[in-house]
Amino acid sequence: MGTADEREGRLKVVEATASDIPSIHEFILEAWKEAGPSAWGWTGATEASIQELASVDYLRRLVSSPKVKMLLARDGGQVVGFAANRRLDEITVELAGIIVSERFTGLGIGTALLKASLDAASAGGFEEMTVKTETFNERAIGFYVANGFKRIGVSSEELEGKRVDLAVLRRRVTDQGTGRDRLDVG
Repeated sequence: MGTADEREGRLKVVEATASDIPSIHEFILEAWKEAGPSAWGWTGATEASIQELASVDYLRRLVSSPKVKMLLARDGGQVVGFAANRRLDEITVELAGIIVSERFTGLGIGTALLKASLDAASAGGFEEMTVKTETFNERAIGFYVANGFKRIGVSSEELEGKRVDLAVLRRRVTDQGTGRDRLDVG
């Protein structure tokens, strides 16, 4: 994996294109295999749902959708992280997820993906970003709060036949990705 300085020089976050679909497919399957179904962030996922999420047809629809922006973190040439923004309305984008390979967690890759997601949202003219994660996923909630998100509520959704309570967080999208312009929610 190299030193932090070596990794910083190799880490690139880029917008996914159709040519990246095989790499995204492999990354999602590998990340699922590493994390397993009981891992935080994968609640409700089953082998069948992961196969659908990683399918070439599904990924092709996402990459070509005008409502979705997919970002890849690469360490050297290897995909080590993934993020996706999904347009909700004219001013709001949802961070539909950040996935970082388990063996690369804690190295700043999630932060780089979040910054790139905020920059992409800003470039797209969005003003707010929301994200949802399991209410018990304190690691993810802590990450988002540390990066300017505020908890604004809880939603309950059905995932693969199970009711799951999700913390809903929101922040203002910054103009320059500085992390300083935060949404003040009551």
